[in-house]
Amino acid sequence: MRSKGVLLRLVLVWLVMAVTSTVQAQHYFFGNPIIRNYKPEEFKGGIQSWGIVQDDREVLYIANNFGLLEFDGATWQLHSSKNGIKMRAVYVGKDNRVYVGSQANFGFYKPNKQGILQYFSLADSLPQKYRNFDEVWRIYEQDGQVYFFTFKNIYAYTPGKKLQVIAPGSPLSFSYQVNKEIYTLMVGKGLGLLENNKLRLLPGTSFFAEKPIASILPFAKNQLIIFTIRDGAFLYDGQSVTPFQMAPDLTGGGLIINQALLLKDGNFALATQNKGLVLVNNQGQLLLNTTMQEGLLDNTIHTVYQDTQENLWLGLNNGIAMVELSSPFSRLDGTTGLSGTGYAALQKGNALYVGTNSGLYVSEVSTNKKRFSLVPNSTGQVYHLDQVGGQVLMGHHNGPYLIKDGQATLLNAATGIGAWEFVPLPNAPDKVVMGGYNGIGLLSATEQGVSFLRNLPGLDESSRVLAFDKDGELWMAHGYKGIFRIKLDQKQEKIASVRFYNSKNGLPSDQLVNMEKIGNELIFPALVGVYRFDKAKDRFVEDKQYSKLFAPNEHVIEMEQDVQGNIYFISNQRVGKITFDKFGKPTLEDQLFKNLREQLNDDLSSIQVLDINNVLFGAKEGFIHYNAAKSKRMVPFHTRLARVYTISNEADSLLLSGRLLDNAADTELPFALNSLRFVYAASFYEKPEKTQFQYFLKNFDTGWSEWTTKTEKEYTNLPEGTYVFQVRARNIYGTVSQAKSFTFVVNPPFYRTTWAYMVYTIVGLLLLGAAFYQLDKRFKNEKRRILLDKERKLGQKEIEIRHITNQSEQEIDRLRNEKFQAELDHKNRELTYSTIHLINKNELLSNVKLELQEILTNGGSVAPQEELKKIIRSIDQNITSEVDWKQFELHFNHVHGDFIHRLQDQFPNLTPQEIKLSTYLRLNLTTKDIAQLLNISVRGVEISRYRLRKRLCLDRSENLTDFMLKF
Repeated sequence: MRSKGVLLRLVLVWLVMAVTSTVQAQHYFFGNPIIRNYKPEEFKGGIQSWGIVQDDREVLYIANNFGLLEFDGATWQLHSSKNGIKMRAVYVGKDNRVYVGSQANFGFYKPNKQGILQYFSLADSLPQKYRNFDEVWRIYEQDGQVYFFTFKNIYAYTPGKKLQVIAPGSPLSFSYQVNKEIYTLMVGKGLGLLENNKLRLLPGTSFFAEKPIASILPFAKNQLIIFTIRDGAFLYDGQSVTPFQMAPDLTGGGLIINQALLLKDGNFALATQNKGLVLVNNQGQLLLNTTMQEGLLDNTIHTVYQDTQENLWLGLNNGIAMVELSSPFSRLDGTTGLSGTGYAALQKGNALYVGTNSGLYVSEVSTNKKRFSLVPNSTGQVYHLDQVGGQVLMGHHNGPYLIKDGQATLLNAATGIGAWEFVPLPNAPDKVVMGGYNGIGLLSATEQGVSFLRNLPGLDESSRVLAFDKDGELWMAHGYKGIFRIKLDQKQEKIASVRFYNSKNGLPSDQLVNMEKIGNELIFPALVGVYRFDKAKDRFVEDKQYSKLFAPNEHVIEMEQDVQGNIYFISNQRVGKITFDKFGKPTLEDQLFKNLREQLNDDLSSIQVLDINNVLFGAKEGFIHYNAAKSKRMVPFHTRLARVYTISNEADSLLLSGRLLDNAADTELPFALNSLRFVYAASFYEKPEKTQFQYFLKNFDTGWSEWTTKTEKEYTNLPEGTYVFQVRARNIYGTVSQAKSFTFVVNPPFYRTTWAYMVYTIVGLLLLGAAFYQLDKRFKNEKRRILLDKERKLGQKEIEIRHITNQSEQEIDRLRNEKFQAELDHKNRELTYSTIHLINKNELLSNVKLELQEILTNGGSVAPQEELKKIIRSIDQNITSEVDWKQFELHFNHVHGDFIHRLQDQFPNLTPQEIKLSTYLRLNLTTKDIAQLLNISVRGVEISRYRLRKRLCLDRSENLTDFMLKF
């Protein structure tokens, strides 16, 4: 019976879940969609945008009040229109031209030689009578012609041909292209079909003669759905018009539709004037209504466009918005009435309770728009929500609360004691164990109410995480200490024992140990790895199955299991989901959740599985809802080079951009432009600021760079050569695009070109020949120099020999002269000795003579006197002897170069006495000595000198002795 009751309860739970899931499946989003708003200040354009389109490169073009906006996922560019007129329509043709319609003008943009879009007016070529029109609101292409629709005429343009004018003769309204057919509303008549450049009124469409149409879209086979601006929607089968029933809250609210779009999932998106974005299905049921309250910048939407990645772009009256329609995630935050960070959630029937740091909020699940309101008396930090015995319990900073009759009631007995968590007591469904700030307590919970029973003494630790194992033992995980194993007594009224486990018992650390109940088994995510408790060993052991799913340094923070056994988790590195195949093999999926981690609550992480398809993650701002039933198609995206600049000069200069850059091949650059900056982007529009890029310049870089969010890369002073710049992107889901390549050649400088090398070769050969010639000439000159040097050296040797010979001869002459001088000196000495001898002899004889004369004078006998006279005469004879003179003259002439003879030859009138005086003067004798030699007085010498000067005809200024010495 007990097993049948359990089975019955499981069946009831499944039925409730199925019904709830069915109700929720009718809503496009559980919460509000993720919206990315772009303000005019961001894209540097006007506030209003009227048309949006995407080219084959997935670049967006938007018709804006200020001109044509271009957005590549990284950079907004504004291409001004002619005369600054407002643009109303935009279309990318098959020829890749961007056709635009504006006030009183239309034309196209095409790239110039640098790839910059340049405007060319087509309207200026019209004859003046067709030139006067107001605005171009629609542009379509069909059968090779591009049509521009105004409220007066239709202009058909075939590239390269003259414009054709289709003048219907009656006023026109908006035009529409459906299934390769073009329809135009003819005011006052009905709907016309363009055939062969003429409008044919369709049967049964006079109904719309006075009903402006917003859009015409395909509906079913042979059926169109026509959305009017103010009168709702209608179906047209080619013959008749029938109303299309939409939800009363749409038709009854004065809905004004500006444009409608058939989405890729078959639903319809309505851009409204007064109610923001409206999504309906093909049965007219409202799926989504997003306004300023849900996060848009404006409630007026002029145009709507779905891009290749199924995002919905909205041209607002004040800005531009992108809605992530394909995302399985939605927001429950301030736009739904919530305030604060998300901590806890619980669904009970049609009521969804969520707890934040501001309090407890509640909303109906089945409503299209979630609107949360604060539960009275719940203000403050909410930690946990649980349903026990049909009652909703709330763990709050102020203590445990009972949520009943639309308000929160604090359980009085526990006032002031913060409550963390509630777990039912095994085998006692009316008892609940409460984890509090300072231990655990016991509650009674029945359908009639909840009451506080008692605190359980024996444990005074903060008990935030509690769970019973399959054996009925209570476990408590303390994030900063370890694990407590608690046993209650048999009556389960008090704590019997407490066993503490930490790193000494198998855990990798004492801190950051958590506890989760997965498949009725307790597992313990630790600082690193996941563990189980081995009771036989009384210690913790690593759970290999779960641990190997995570990185070695990954810390699992939170885990939650759904009814199918899938496990959602949050770690310090990522968010993901673990699924199991039929054999129980686990697979970890995290790609879809890569964008969540930084948005989640990093205080106390929270995952709440509402049912099989709906999961809530506690976020920094409210909650993020995940729709497990909604798959997201990971559409490939493109990485493109947007612009290439040269930065070699003082100011950057654009080389190539746009399509010209896309189609460029083997671009050649002069060496002067060898410094480049590459600007790139990726056509992925979900959080484009978080898209990362990787680049690689072949023949320069050694490999791919690190991932970076920067959208440009500079290279300076590249050597000459061929390079291939490659760039690829990785979006928020980890998907990597194909690499975009750009090949270019940096030519060498003129002095390193082929022609220069040819010139260098020729010049080199010439220089080589000249060098050989010079070497040969140098060799010959060197040879000649060597010969001359040898001859010079031989000559020097001869000169040296001659010099030595001369020196020898001179030495001989010197020796001869020295010998001669010695002989001369000897002769002079002899002459001197002879002269001295003569002087001494004459002096002696003179003295003797004087003495004898004195004797004679004094008297004596005659005979003796005669004898004395005889002696005196003999002495006189000796004094005046010529023999001595002759001998002196001979020696004197020999020594003094035949002086006497030369003197006599030159002055023949000289007397012998004067000749003697001259010789004595040459010998430089004194006057006294000369007087003695001449046997005359000193006065006689002076007289003789005077007479000699006259004989020699000497001037009075000339010295007689010097004359004799020099003669």
